[in-house]
Amino acid sequence: MHLRQAYADTLRLLRARKGLNQSDVASALDASHISRLENARSGVTLDTSESLAQTLKLHPLSLLVMAYAVKEKMTPGDALRVVTDELTSLSYLDVKLADEIPALQHPLLAQGAKTRQAVQALKAQGVKKAEIAGRLGVSGATVRRYWHSADT
Repeated sequence: MHLRQAYADTLRLLRARKGLNQSDVASALDASHISRLENARSGVTLDTSESLAQTLKLHPLSLLVMAYAVKEKMTPGDALRVVTDELTSLSYLDVKLADEIPALQHPLLAQGAKTRQAVQALKAQGVKKAEIAGRLGVSGATVRRYWHSADT
């Protein structure tokens, strides 16, 4: 079963269980969008899923766990155990991930930082500028720029 269909089935199940019609759920979206979601003719974004979960008075993860449980033909409890086991194996289960996320850096800036570190390391070994340029495959101007910059 495709995830889109599993999400549609889950949405219909929850709406029916709570005694809501599509118009009741449409406070987050328009009714035609709800209809397309419930008929698996439209995919859902994370933002839309969060809005739907709020309308259904659920945590957004509960909605997604249920959808994946339907997709995988398992219970929501089994789906949560799979997730718990995976997060445990990654040593992320009891870690505040927001503290672990590395800063986003443009690839060119990251490469520049690596080049600067390499230039500084070779400079510390007493290697001449021209030789550094040859070893690193960069221009002499690049070596001169990083030669005088502090290694941060």
